[in-house]
Amino acid sequence: MLLTAGAVGYEATTLQEVAQQAGVPPSSFQRRYGGREECFAAAYETAAEELVENLLETGRQAPNWRAGLRAALAELLRFVAEQPVLAKALILEVRAARGEAWLKHQQLVDRLVAAIDSAREQPGALTSASSMTAGFMVGAIEESIALELGSGRAAEAERLLPDLAHLVVLNYFGEDEAWLELRSEAKAG
Repeated sequence: MLLTAGAVGYEATTLQEVAQQAGVPPSSFQRRYGGREECFAAAYETAAEELVENLLETGRQAPNWRAGLRAALAELLRFVAEQPVLAKALILEVRAARGEAWLKHQQLVDRLVAAIDSAREQPGALTSASSMTAGFMVGAIEESIALELGSGRAAEAERLLPDLAHLVVLNYFGEDEAWLELRSEAKAG
């Protein structure tokens, strides 16, 4: 379902096409999933949950918050570059699917927002960063990736890493730390 929706768009995806791609008779596919929305939601929940858990675990394994942010962003952008069709389904086509898939999307976004918002607890965090800051940061990251996917530049998504890391660090730790983030990225590259 996700690969078909990512390739042709959710609106153009039919259960018959998905069943054919899966090598399953359409009748048994329709018995299992009442419709396209239910099928997309089930597939979305599994794949998106796995991706988000992988990102959060990548961040947790880092020695500090900034390194965790950079590692999780790098992992996300690598996923987009390596699996653009699946990424398109998870990031863009979920918007067209709406329903249960969109509700799950919002729950997963909330988990990412909480992870980024933990920056406010870090030494040196700006007191001006509010609980809304993380929502804006996750939204900016998601929209940046959506633009790359929508314009067919998913293979180049990893080039966004320095700017996205800089943006987030700027909003939580200020200009000096954000420029250090850019410099550390340039040295790593």
